[in-house]
Amino acid sequence: MAAKNIIRFSLVLLLLARLFVFPRPTAAQGTVLRFAELGYGDRTAFGIDAVLDYYFPIPTGLRPLSDGRLTLRFTHSPLLRADRSTLSVVLNGRALSSVRLTPDNADGGELSVALPIAGFDGPGLFIQVRLHMRLTDDACEEVQNPALWTVVHGDSTLQIDLQLVESGTLAELAALFAPLPLSAPTVRSPPTIVLSPLNEAATRAAAGQVAFAIGRWAALARQDPVLTVADTVPDRSPAIVVALASLPASDWGSVRWNGRAYEVDGQEVPAEHGLLALAPTSPPRLLVAGATPTALQQAALALIRPLPAESVVAVTQLPPQAEAEAWRNGAASFAQLGVEQRKVTGAGEHQIDIAFERPAHWDLRVGGTLELHITAAAGLTAQTSWVTAIVNGITLGSQRLRIETNSPESYRFALPADLLNSDLEGTPIRWLNLQIRLYLDLPNIGCEEVDTSAAWAVIEPTSAWRLPNDPAAANDLGRFPATLLADREARLVLPDQPTLGDVHAGLELAAAVGRWAAIGDMRPPLLLTANEIGDDRRGPLAVLGHRERHPLIAMINPPNDIPFVYRPGRTVAATLRIVPSPWQADSRVLIIEAADSDGLRLGVQALRERELLQVLRGNQAQLAANPNPTVLLSSLPLAAPPQTLTPRVEVVLLERFPAWQVVGAILLLALVATAILVIRIRWLRRR
Repeated sequence: MAAKNIIRFSLVLLLLARLFVFPRPTAAQGTVLRFAELGYGDRTAFGIDAVLDYYFPIPTGLRPLSDGRLTLRFTHSPLLRADRSTLSVVLNGRALSSVRLTPDNADGGELSVALPIAGFDGPGLFIQVRLHMRLTDDACEEVQNPALWTVVHGDSTLQIDLQLVESGTLAELAALFAPLPLSAPTVRSPPTIVLSPLNEAATRAAAGQVAFAIGRWAALARQDPVLTVADTVPDRSPAIVVALASLPASDWGSVRWNGRAYEVDGQEVPAEHGLLALAPTSPPRLLVAGATPTALQQAALALIRPLPAESVVAVTQLPPQAEAEAWRNGAASFAQLGVEQRKVTGAGEHQIDIAFERPAHWDLRVGGTLELHITAAAGLTAQTSWVTAIVNGITLGSQRLRIETNSPESYRFALPADLLNSDLEGTPIRWLNLQIRLYLDLPNIGCEEVDTSAAWAVIEPTSAWRLPNDPAAANDLGRFPATLLADREARLVLPDQPTLGDVHAGLELAAAVGRWAAIGDMRPPLLLTANEIGDDRRGPLAVLGHRERHPLIAMINPPNDIPFVYRPGRTVAATLRIVPSPWQADSRVLIIEAADSDGLRLGVQALRERELLQVLRGNQAQLAANPNPTVLLSSLPLAAPPQTLTPRVEVVLLERFPAWQVVGAILLLALVATAILVIRIRWLRRR
């Protein structure tokens, strides 16, 4: 059941993407989705007072265009008292509508409720269906009577019309440029990085830092980072222009380039200051500019830090790194991971599903804990109210709620480290899918009815994961970007005189690093060529190209050391591998080798997209595409399967030896004992 709930929560995230697959509907019609399509099938509520919780996340980069509509279809016990049994709908804590449960709607009732969500900018819609069911007028109702039931069916619908966020400020860059699924190119094209000038080292390096920021925005949206590259500003797609002492033709509002400096409202920006500006256009266009390479780098690096709610800012220097970064020293609070306070109200059982990403380069040790901080209503019955935590389908345990005060109480659950490091196939585990179940019970003194709204509990954002860890094997592709994590920034090395396709592959790799780097203070990688890196080849490196064009690949590996396995007719192919660095001891180099830029992008795709990355393991793999990419693993998994899931038969000590050895040992012992006895008898006679 826990696994089904985790799958259901994932389906909610994935199937809401259907909202942008179809042409944008009119505000009056909206897009109608069945609960079953969003992962919620038929759900049954039992007892006098019960609550069914539903959560519908709104993807980053979208917001409701108009009010929505919720249509609940339900059936209930025909024995319920019509004058005392009700069904109510609550949206984000606000009561919207109610209906009585009568004999007329027992076999098929419907409640249609308008959802006041126009302009709503929260992360999702938390809908509660609260039920009060009675069989009699008696003060002492049988709480556990099985005739107290109502079913909310999976053919209930949510009608919602979402529109793209196409205007805003620099504080909303994640929403403006959030990558959307590849299945929805007609709604918003992926952002295009425009390099001006194209073949300038400083521009290329800054573009790599911009791509890293796109990866960070993708992580917030829980999408795979997607981008394109061009040398001119596109007309109908979002664009991020990386400009060094230039300004490509477009409407940039109050920003101008006068030949020696940038101007904003006629005021020159000092040459040593970078510039970030959002154009007053739709789709959105962002200018990342600098009159000097240093100023341009400052502007690009500022994208991974919080920015003010302005359309144009100058960047004098990077702001100091925030102290409370997630996963610092192996711990992270829910607030650091973007999870706000979660509150449930009403007597009965509640369920909260939250998905987290853990750092892939950690090998968890014994001693990890999940610490839930819960504030519960003081009126609950302590003996029968409880909380249960489930991670990746593994039940961690249950504890009684402590309700002596209205202050947060801490509930600690031990984590099974071996089950959260890798699966039976040796694939590293990156996700912690948490399910919190709460049962809130109210006292029934003297058969008097109580106000069910007095039953509530809050999961506080101070709740935290504490994961003691050791560094995992850096030569495991499944733990990307572990190979590129070090004290200095990683460098992504392209062939000399790279083509636009080569640069595209390098930028997508930088975006992939930003997407999967769970540590917030990781430095953006540098994108440069083999000639630009020179002899400084120490530190984390990723090399992209072919041995015939890339001197570093030829230096690292002898020719034809790993023959490529392919199916005839497949022309696009790539090899991924992690090898020891010849330039620094105890260091590794990530190599993406392909004959052309299409092959390089295929290799990067395996590290960029979740579905491909989660099947990678070991230190080398091969990919082919015709047309869909196929992964061929070329090495054994490096991560050991969980010992808990790989039991061994314990053999009794005597069964570990052949029978003849046991008999021989017995005869030998008897012979030795006889010899000792004879010697002792002779010694006694001589005395």
